[in-house]
Amino acid sequence: MDDKLRTVLEHMPEKARSKLEPHEDLIRQLRRRGRTYEDIAHFFAEHLDLKVAPSTIHAFVHVRARRQHRLRIELPPATTTNSSPSPIVANDAEVRRRIEELKRRRPPEPEKPLFHYDENEPLHLVRKTSE
Repeated sequence: MDDKLRTVLEHMPEKARSKLEPHEDLIRQLRRRGRTYEDIAHFFAEHLDLKVAPSTIHAFVHVRARRQHRLRIELPPATTTNSSPSPIVANDAEVRRRIEELKRRRPPEPEKPLFHYDENEPLHLVRKTSE
């Protein structure tokens, strides 16, 4: 290819594939605040004078989530309020004591079955007794 054409192509701005691409961050923020796709479509119509169907917004979000191999952009980020390890720390003796306590527990009484089925006997309707 000619060098002149190559430089022209390199300086040519990329065309946006979607009219929603410039608003990706806004869509992400609105989804994090719990807005539905329909709410976002109404927001775009009122504030940005951009008519878009809720299904188009859903497809836009879904494609970007799949393309980037990460959680969907509408999900809030996982935030940790505590940087220290979990406050539940048990020593070895405590863990062993709890295991032994669980082993000594009696199993719960099995519940009486609601019905008994025998394929060799006909079915009989029985009135339900109030308990």
